[in-house]
Amino acid sequence: MTLNCWRCHRVSAADEPACAWCGVWLAALDPGRVPAPLRSLLAPARRWGISDDVFRVDAVDDASPFELDGLVQAVDGVDVDQVDAWLCGPEGDAADPANEYVAVSALMMAAELARLRLDPF
Repeated sequence: MTLNCWRCHRVSAADEPACAWCGVWLAALDPGRVPAPLRSLLAPARRWGISDDVFRVDAVDDASPFELDGLVQAVDGVDVDQVDAWLCGPEGDAADPANEYVAVSALMMAAELARLRLDPF
């Protein structure tokens, strides 16, 4: 079984959690697997929390300044110490971390790259 990616509209296997073509999350991200103060990151993580480094850089490089600003604002809306505490906690040592953990971790990397693209100096 296959499904079309919501972002690039290409076909990916239905059992894959992320698009094979652009890396965005096809699987729903479960708020119950994320600390409550960080749940607002799940929506932008679905779009920007691309686990593949090349796909993530391409997504940021292809984004408009408006999109990049929205990405940065989404991350700035949460306490970075709480994000770090979760990302550096027990889940960080898991052999197979949850999709939510991977997505939020990659989101944070995308946001840092977006900051550089918006203000390179």
